[in-house]
Amino acid sequence: MTNTYTLAKIEHAVELGTTLSRSWFRGNSKIYGELTPRIFRQTYENDFYKAFRHEAEFSIIENFKRMAPALKSKLPEIEDHISWLYLMQHYGTPTRLLDWTKSVLVGLYFAVSHHHSEDGELWALYPQALNEHNGNFGLPIPRCKILRYLAAELNHNNPQKLAEEIGLNKIPQYPYAVDPPLYFPRMVAQMSAFTIHPRPKPSQTIPDILTEETKLVRYIIPAKCKKKFFSDLSALGITRMTLFQDLDSLSHDIIQEHNILAYGPPKPPRWE
Repeated sequence: MTNTYTLAKIEHAVELGTTLSRSWFRGNSKIYGELTPRIFRQTYENDFYKAFRHEAEFSIIENFKRMAPALKSKLPEIEDHISWLYLMQHYGTPTRLLDWTKSVLVGLYFAVSHHHSEDGELWALYPQALNEHNGNFGLPIPRCKILRYLAAELNHNNPQKLAEEIGLNKIPQYPYAVDPPLYFPRMVAQMSAFTIHPRPKPSQTIPDILTEETKLVRYIIPAKCKKKFFSDLSALGITRMTLFQDLDSLSHDIIQEHNILAYGPPKPPRWE
């Protein structure tokens, strides 16, 4: 069971980020208690999807590949499976990727920016530990065999043959941490990272395999603290505009700023 604590002050978040400086962070605005990519979540867990999950995942990706050329000119090569997953994830399509950030403040923003009446959660993952569990050290290069397998798995009807073609001795069973190429400005702004997941099996999820708190820990963000966190993050430059960099976000931030009716500069803090 994942070690879980409470985080209630911005100072605690800063201490968390500086202490776990090599960790990745993921914020959820509601309590989920799990680390499951969208394509494998409850929405896709009814009887139909359980029976045809491989077909559903394959269909989603193939439909995206088929229709994307009408909307965007520069696209990955058709067999560059991992780049297609990055692109789909960026535009909100369900994939087997799970978003992380290298910034604790960015992770905290996503934990407090929505569902203000509900507790949120902030996860901290030591990514090298996840990959060591897969038998690799460090973060993968683009041609990493495990990464290539997990990205191509749903396009192949014979997992064992695919593993042999890639040069793996066994089929990867666990999620894998990926430090991706930063294809989009939003990925740079959000300091993006990913985990890529095979189809979930019991005892093979991230919380199942990383049980030490130095490798995976979760913090609950109380609902009553969300408004203060949101204000503190804005003061520190973590806003919707800085993270999403579009005119919709700019408009949102301007409205938020003008909701503050009055402001008088306080005395600056001093330390001995």
